[in-house]
Amino acid sequence: MTLVLLLLATTSATAQTRRISGRVTAEGTNEPIPSATISVVGTTSGGITDEQGRFSVSAPAGPVTLRVRRIGYAPRTTPVGAGLNDVNVSLRKDALELDKQVITGTATTVASVNSANAVAVVSSERLNRVPAHTIDQALQGKIAGAIITQNSGAPGGGTQIQLRGVSTINAGFSPLYVVDGIPVSNAAIQNGLNVITQSARASFGVNSPSPQDQQVNRIADLNPNDIENIQVLKGPSASSIYGSRGTNGVILITTKQGRAGKTTLDVTQRFGQSRISNTLDLKCYTSAEQVTADGWKSPGLDAAAFNAAPIKCHDYQREFYGNRDLSYQTLANLRGSTGGTNFFVSGVVAKDNGLGENDYKQEQSLRVNLSHLFGSKLNIRANSQLIHTLTQRGVFGNDNTGINPYTTFSLTPSFVELRKQPDGSFPRNPQSDVGNNNPFQNADRIKTPENVYRLIGSLQGVYNFMSTQSQTLDLTMTGGIDAYNDESRIISPADIYIEQINANPGTLVLNEGNIVNANLGGTLAHRLIGGAFVATTSVGFGQSRRNSNILNTIGRGVFPGVTSIGAAVQQFVLQTQDQVKDFSFFAQEEFLTLNERLLLTAAVNAERSSNNGDETKFYGYPKFSASYRIPEIIPKVSELKVRIAYGRAGNQPTAGKFTFLTQLYDEGRPGNRASTIRGFPDIKPETASELEGGFDLQGFDGRVTLSATQYRKQIDNLLLTTSLAPSTGFSTQWINGGQIVNHGTEIELGFTPIQTSRFEWVSQTTYASQKGKVTRLPVPGFISGPGSFGSRFGNGFIQLGQSPSVIQAVNGCTALSSTGTCPVANRVLSFVGDGLPDYVMGFSNDFAAGPVRLSTLVDWRKGSKGVNLTNNYFDGGLLADTALGNQRLRDFAAGKAAYIESTGFVKLREVRVSYEMPGGLVSSLFNGRAQSARIELSGRNLLTSTEYTGLDPEVSNFGTGALGRIQDVTPYPPSRTFYFTINTTF
Repeated sequence: MTLVLLLLATTSATAQTRRISGRVTAEGTNEPIPSATISVVGTTSGGITDEQGRFSVSAPAGPVTLRVRRIGYAPRTTPVGAGLNDVNVSLRKDALELDKQVITGTATTVASVNSANAVAVVSSERLNRVPAHTIDQALQGKIAGAIITQNSGAPGGGTQIQLRGVSTINAGFSPLYVVDGIPVSNAAIQNGLNVITQSARASFGVNSPSPQDQQVNRIADLNPNDIENIQVLKGPSASSIYGSRGTNGVILITTKQGRAGKTTLDVTQRFGQSRISNTLDLKCYTSAEQVTADGWKSPGLDAAAFNAAPIKCHDYQREFYGNRDLSYQTLANLRGSTGGTNFFVSGVVAKDNGLGENDYKQEQSLRVNLSHLFGSKLNIRANSQLIHTLTQRGVFGNDNTGINPYTTFSLTPSFVELRKQPDGSFPRNPQSDVGNNNPFQNADRIKTPENVYRLIGSLQGVYNFMSTQSQTLDLTMTGGIDAYNDESRIISPADIYIEQINANPGTLVLNEGNIVNANLGGTLAHRLIGGAFVATTSVGFGQSRRNSNILNTIGRGVFPGVTSIGAAVQQFVLQTQDQVKDFSFFAQEEFLTLNERLLLTAAVNAERSSNNGDETKFYGYPKFSASYRIPEIIPKVSELKVRIAYGRAGNQPTAGKFTFLTQLYDEGRPGNRASTIRGFPDIKPETASELEGGFDLQGFDGRVTLSATQYRKQIDNLLLTTSLAPSTGFSTQWINGGQIVNHGTEIELGFTPIQTSRFEWVSQTTYASQKGKVTRLPVPGFISGPGSFGSRFGNGFIQLGQSPSVIQAVNGCTALSSTGTCPVANRVLSFVGDGLPDYVMGFSNDFAAGPVRLSTLVDWRKGSKGVNLTNNYFDGGLLADTALGNQRLRDFAAGKAAYIESTGFVKLREVRVSYEMPGGLVSSLFNGRAQSARIELSGRNLLTSTEYTGLDPEVSNFGTGALGRIQDVTPYPPSRTFYFTINTTF
């Protein structure tokens, strides 16, 4: 298309030009604005302002129009007459961040005012208002259409993001993360906690890792403070350019870069603390008669033990999760330019302490981002980050040995002393039902370190083949690597009480994962500017290699103090290896016309992958979109845009191609046999097609913005298993089949109720609702795994005509027995709710009065359900409200879904109060070397309002699964965090 237009365009390389110079300043203060972008409308000419806000650009000799943009300010167009060569421009502050560049391809962007998709953009300032352990935690409550759930309160991460509903049942469910154009790993490697908890012994055995290992997803390694902005492509209508990795959405992370002008040094120091934010209300014994009445008769647990105990009522939860050690973050970055090279260098040293003794996350990272323009044609950009994290999270989640703290607390009366004694020893718990376990001893002696070394690097070169007043031709080549070693250990000494229940006391687990992702891509982009249009054509290729090698080694029967698995009496070895090769071609055309009011886009990505049954076959992923900015026809409305977009993306099969061997052990000797699950040589990607439409509105001089979107996402060729006849020698086989359809609505409202020279109030609200349905299913209904403890309590279930996140449970009885219980044959299964909320809302408010700023963020979820198995541990025993616990047990025995609860909540996610110190004070404190200084007090997850009776409605025992994330089983409790921060710019 561009080539046809090129023949029609009339351009002259020899046309007479002139220089236009000027200065860009802030409206109201007249302060210079550096790094503002100046472009000559209708041409390819442009420039950037320097530290003093000055610029100089080349322009045609006749009348022209300048467009001036700078992040944080409203864009402005200024006409410049033929005889005028000097112009000054003032920009108004953009409190709602309306002017953004939205990524539309591997090397193309458009202004957000023309974007045809509802792309969420989160700036660095919004992301980092309150310190967060991870990027995904920092995004909670800020993106319409995203459900972001933290699996537990443990330090170090473990958070899942779901965009626009359920998009798969058995394939990968995480969005694709792209950092500076390079896809990076968000894998969660199982650490083998199952070996000491035996949480999944029925399905995975006792000598292997399992999905209940409470692992951390590795996007937690990235430093949020290095990020310039995050863009979220929520569905295939926007993410189709990423082919078979775009179904679950794409999160595009752009890190900070150097810039021309004065070099600045930013130093931030934080100190903070975490406190347990919720506990279960447990029974406190006050008399020996009460102990006897409750049936405690065993030695050490009886009335005599109560009378002898110096402390009758231990609050085990606050004693165990009462760590008050200070957390800290030291951050510094150097930003500027020298000798034509722009640079951004940053470093971080941090430690976030958990609630439990010896629970923490330590982090050190170094980032170096460089860019240099060689001559006028070649621009080279190199980004790199070296990361080290060390995390220890203790033992939590489901267990079948009694090792979990809450399992022990559920069976240990309040007068039993468990804390460390003055001589350094720990009392032996007299409760044999938990293996005489003492959680305080475990916290002191059991080590669970996870040590990660990671390198993320990219190199990008942009070569300009041609640049005239009316057209440019650029070649962009990008290569990158994401490589890390994840070594996790579990050291459970032979002499601790919980190990005495094992035939061979002393357990060691060494899990070593080596992950390497390499990517290479190239894009040729041609931009043609005609009298009435701008056409951008881009074509290119992309290829990636993803290798993983995970070795899990287990030793049982090890002397205390020995950490070598080679010295173990029994040894078990498991290894998984994987290699994926992808290759794709793509082409995209963007056509902007009608005075930059109409944008038309068409694109296609053709991709093949070694994960597919036929690795030579290319699958096509098209995209079409249009947006139109309606002329000003409504009073006070400066912009009204309608938009529609369609796209298709894929989700690579993560299983099903091969029939694997299964390792077995006989008296400690390993062997192999064919798996009972047969592979399918014709397996293909799941396919998601999405149609979205909506409108965007701006009014009242940029003080109000409203965006509304509706979408329909259809997922076909789901990765499923089907039963086979026993005569085949297999039980099941992988297939493609079935369909899920999601419908949803997203609304974003921003407004500035007050904006004066002394006070400003900026408010932003997000709303999202979605409903999904299984519309085709070629197999009988089934439990969605791995998150299930059976339909007796409640589990996810895939059923034709139902939501893919529906919860099925026993909730009825045809006839009770004489004792008031429901026989198995009389139990009635029914659907009792949905694991996803009816809607999610976020409320962000920022107040500024002179040097003082107050920011708040509230996160509201309405209508979801979950399974509270933690209550079942305490019912009929040590719950303070004995009547409530006993009634729940009676209801459960009578066939009612007694442990299904509402998991909706309202959380005060963020609060920050900051004070910008006066310039004179800053100069005095830092001997004139500092430009500015700011102090802050902040908190995260300070308050929670919920009907849920457990520790936290957000927790999940199966956080790393696509479905079934509804189970609450003795989790790490939630925390509220507080930080004091001082930030100084030199």
